[in-house]
Order: sequence, then structure tokens, then C-alpha cells
Amino acid sequence: MMAAFESFARRVLNRGAVPVARALSAIGIPANVITIVGFLGNVAAAVLIFQGKLVYGGIAMLIAGLFDVLDGAVARASNKTDQSGALLDSVVDRYSEAIIFFALWAYFFVNSQFVAASFTFLSIIGSLLVSYIRARAEGLDIECRVGLMQRGERIGLLSIGLMLSKVQFASFQSPNWAGSPLLIIVLGALAVLSNLTALRRLIFSYSELHRVGRG
Repeated sequence: MMAAFESFARRVLNRGAVPVARALSAIGIPANVITIVGFLGNVAAAVLIFQGKLVYGGIAMLIAGLFDVLDGAVARASNKTDQSGALLDSVVDRYSEAIIFFALWAYFFVNSQFVAASFTFLSIIGSLLVSYIRARAEGLDIECRVGLMQRGERIGLLSIGLMLSKVQFASFQSPNWAGSPLLIIVLGALAVLSNLTALRRLIFSYSELHRVGRG
């Protein structure tokens, strides 16, 4: 069900990106520039988050995430889908995600919200491992796309959590929850689901290697 929804969402986003990508390609803007602009958007989002402007940070993060779709579309539109561009995109994606989570961790730590800071730290670990295990498996010729919390889902869920961070509930008034209860719930879900996804990918890749006699 989730895989079908993700596939549908990616098709819609890619279809919407095509005319914009063609226009950018026509005026000579390379995909790598789009990648860097997306990274700078995430840096801006991280600054906003650290300053406590969580809603604006979520909006900036969501906009920056659109560039992640657009850079690939520009590369295809200009027939320049080279491996160096793909490498740059992958590395920048990791930096973008790490800087967002670090800003969140620093914001919660400075404000003595240690439950949220712990969830954020666990989310950093899970998110990086999800990407690393896939890359390591593909380096061993194992296609590894299983699991729920892929990059698109993580960006979408965290952006929504940030944009709804000011929603308050009477039952969440302790110092560890006050201020942004929905965001903390989202981070808790990310902490659990991203690490479960990493574990599932590890088990899947391990099993595949043994299945083909390379374990």
C-alpha cells in the first residue's frame, strides 16, 4: 500500500517537474546547480529551525526538497545523467538531512527538551543507516529499496511535523513536550521507523547475498 502511494507520488512530482526542468535546461542551468541550491535551501531551513522558527523551517525544508526532484529532471532533460552528478546528489542529500537533524537536536538541547533531543539523535542514526545500507547493498549488486522510511517519506513527515509544531494539546504540557508536541511525536515515529527500516534493509540484503551464494 505504502509502496504504491510512494510510486504514485513520485510519478506526480516527476510529471510536474518536467516542464520546469525543460525550461531550466533550455536556459543552460545544469543539474548540479539545482542540487547546490537545494542544499542551500536546507541550510536556510536549519538556521530557521535553530532560531525556533519551526513552521518557517518546515516550509523551507519542503521547498528545498522539491529541488531534489528537480535536479534529476533537469539532468534527464539535458541528457546529462552522468555518474558524477549522481554522486554529488547523494552526498549533498546526506549533508542536507544531517544539518536539518542537527539543527533540531541543537534547538531541543538548548531548550532542555531532552526527550525530543534523544528522538532527534536516534532519527539521525536511523536516517543515515537507511541510506548507507542501500548504498552498500547496491555496491554488492543487491537492489535494496525495501522499508517504509525512505528519504522522500522522511522529508515529507518531518516537514509536516515542523509546519504543525505550534499545534497544542492540553494533555502535553510537561517541559519535555511543551511547545511542539506534534513535532516531538513525529520525531519519535521517525526514530523508531527509520531504525526499523535500516534493520529490515540489513536483513533483506544479508538474505539476498546468501540466496545468490555470496553470503
